[in-house]
Amino acid sequence: MLVPARLVEFTHALPKLEVQFGCGGIRIFSAAELDDAQVGYSVLPRAESLCDIVEGKWRSFWIVVGQDTGVGDPIFIDSADPKLPAFTAMTGEGFWNPIPIASSIEAFGQIFREFEKIASGRSNPVEAEDNPILDSDKDAFLACVREINGDNSGKAFWEALFGYVSD
Repeated sequence: MLVPARLVEFTHALPKLEVQFGCGGIRIFSAAELDDAQVGYSVLPRAESLCDIVEGKWRSFWIVVGQDTGVGDPIFIDSADPKLPAFTAMTGEGFWNPIPIASSIEAFGQIFREFEKIASGRSNPVEAEDNPILDSDKDAFLACVREINGDNSGKAFWEALFGYVSD
């Protein structure tokens, strides 16, 4: 697999590759893990391609870079777009419907770092219950997502990460 240099730089630039919030979070794969991370998405374990140009199928230019640890959905970039935007899609649907979460790989890194800040002290259900997120903090984080992305894309994904906290 041809990995864009910016993607390798992205993984090396992050101080942490996993951020937990309550029962969920985000895990970013290291550059060394990227080949294995494609199994089940773009390839089968025997390296047979799962890619197609048919709507709803996995595209050959999508590269899995991480996952939502709460539900296991992939986080992937579109390597055909020079910005390397980041997406997620629900697993188990029988088709892939990409949902934008960051306008570029750099935007994804910035938002991930902001998510790390807001998740601090809330990395498991007990901590999250003892230190609940204030609406004002959540609103400020989502405003930051909007500012970094330049629009409202990704808001639902980032907002849903806060929903993993048990009531």
